Amino acid sequence: MNFLAGGRPSGIHIVGKRQGSKPENSQLVARTAMAAALWHLIPEPKPRISYVASDVHGPDHESDAGFVRSALVSRFEVPEGRLLVRPRTNCTFLEVRRVRALSRAYDLGRIVALTHSYHARRTQMYFDEVLDGVTVMPVDLQGLTSVLKKSLKASLFHEVSMLIERSRPNQWDLAREKVVEWLLSRLHRLDPHGRIERRLAARLRPASRGEKGWSSSSRAA
Repeated sequence: MNFLAGGRPSGIHIVGKRQGSKPENSQLVARTAMAAALWHLIPEPKPRISYVASDVHGPDHESDAGFVRSALVSRFEVPEGRLLVRPRTNCTFLEVRRVRALSRAYDLGRIVALTHSYHARRTQMYFDEVLDGVTVMPVDLQGLTSVLKKSLKASLFHEVSMLIERSRPNQWDLAREKVVEWLLSRLHRLDPHGRIERRLAARLRPASRGEKGWSSSSRAA
């Protein structure tokens, strides 16, 4: 997959991941690392990286928005001024609509959205309904190798590869995720306005606290 074939992306979106009680947060880490790798590969003018999920995570109840911002800036050396972090959504249905708002506000013509393979089909379906120019790219080693291996510094390539490999769901997790995706996709066809999905998310997923409105990085961008 040549993600630059359709032109230089002006936005990279990290799709949120509900981690539940898993302390490693490995899938969100891998998506964040992949976003940073793409950002470093794309020539100037550099794209913006967005993240709009509002989950909280871990024993310290850290917001995933704060985690993503910190990892991009401190670990992967992405300038904070290129980030659009808004901890506002708790399900994919709402997330793609927040990305549409960002696209309009910041004139993002083409966006690459990053998520794991089991989630890619439903994510692309949701984006296709509301926003043109979004390509959902699976976060896996095949995708990383095909577009990045010859272009990235070896140290960054190996670090991102390791994080992606670590994020692969085991057999049982993958089976569960596929069942959830199948159910939500069928539900969406019956309820295209997402009322049920939004209600389920509101009951099952905590909201991020202490980060209301746009983050400081998005105001400065």
